[in-house]
Amino acid sequence: MRRVFLIFLALLISLNAAFAVDFDNTNLRKKISQMLIVGFNGTKLTKDSVLYDDIVNERISGVIIFSNNPNDPKDIKNVQNPKQLKKLISDINALSKVKLFISIDQEGGNISRLPSSRGFKVKTPTHKELGDSQDEMNTYLASKKIAQTLSELGFNMNFAPCVDLSLNPNSTIIAKLGRSFSDNPQTVIKHANAYILAHNQYNIMTVLKHFPGHGSAASDTHKGFADSSELWQDVELEPYQALISSGLAQNIMVSHIYNKKFDDKYPASLSSKTVNDLLKKKLGFSGLIIIDDLQMGAIADNFTFEEAVVSAINAGCDIIILGNNLSYDKNLAQKFNDVVFNAVKDGKISPKRIDEAYLKIMKRKQNL
Repeated sequence: MRRVFLIFLALLISLNAAFAVDFDNTNLRKKISQMLIVGFNGTKLTKDSVLYDDIVNERISGVIIFSNNPNDPKDIKNVQNPKQLKKLISDINALSKVKLFISIDQEGGNISRLPSSRGFKVKTPTHKELGDSQDEMNTYLASKKIAQTLSELGFNMNFAPCVDLSLNPNSTIIAKLGRSFSDNPQTVIKHANAYILAHNQYNIMTVLKHFPGHGSAASDTHKGFADSSELWQDVELEPYQALISSGLAQNIMVSHIYNKKFDDKYPASLSSKTVNDLLKKKLGFSGLIIIDDLQMGAIADNFTFEEAVVSAINAGCDIIILGNNLSYDKNLAQKFNDVVFNAVKDGKISPKRIDEAYLKIMKRKQNL
């Protein structure tokens, strides 16, 4: 009888252990999910949509909205008109158990996902035009117009302002698109201040970009490898240092720029030397660190998906953006979760790193 009891007790302990592991696994997956902002196809939320399934099963931390498919400008991705977009965002928020980041690239000028041709009244000057005006009030008013519109639509995060210095006039992605306030760091700091303060008024989180500076590089990381090693200057860090010191740097986006001055192996987004050592330790940034779209050519053409995701997280990035726009994968959220989950189980990512990112994200979400 005693032997039967001991066998039963051993089985009970074994079952409890199994349930404990399963609980831990579920908890780990939910934490990992909070590290992903993903793009999606569609202008409305329906029960048979991939996004609906991802939200219900808590696979994502937020979404990024795009107006068009970049491979086909005539193909509307998420944005038809203000009424449609507001309902889409409202439906997304209503479905989620956990607050979501509802994000967009709405810098103003040439970088706009809300076209006037579809009824949006949010057209503003470029960063360059605002900087050239030498009037910070102009920047504040333009930013206020953007922030008010985003707030009314239901957004809570804008991937802006761009605090790159316009050091290379041949930069196809910065200077030639008017995305920099100036080549002078003090001008950039003043106008970024005004831009951020206006967004704060409407509770729209801002994200400084593109760390550690994209304005000196001629190449575009969307299209492929971009090396700023020879042209990058220390002055490109000044806007970040000033805005971190003033407390206005809430979130920072790390670019895919390669700079051997910091790391001779990895681009900034995958580099612990750039993120952990430079941004977190040297500059003292403790806010959310967000990686630029991991599907950009600079990463996708040179690293496997697993290598990029694992390296970015280990480098110190808290949120991964997968725009699902340059290339589309309906199972992307699950794929991301599986890769990170398995990397933790295999010892490639420490649970402590996941917990660190999770706590920072949830703390930020308390203010949404």
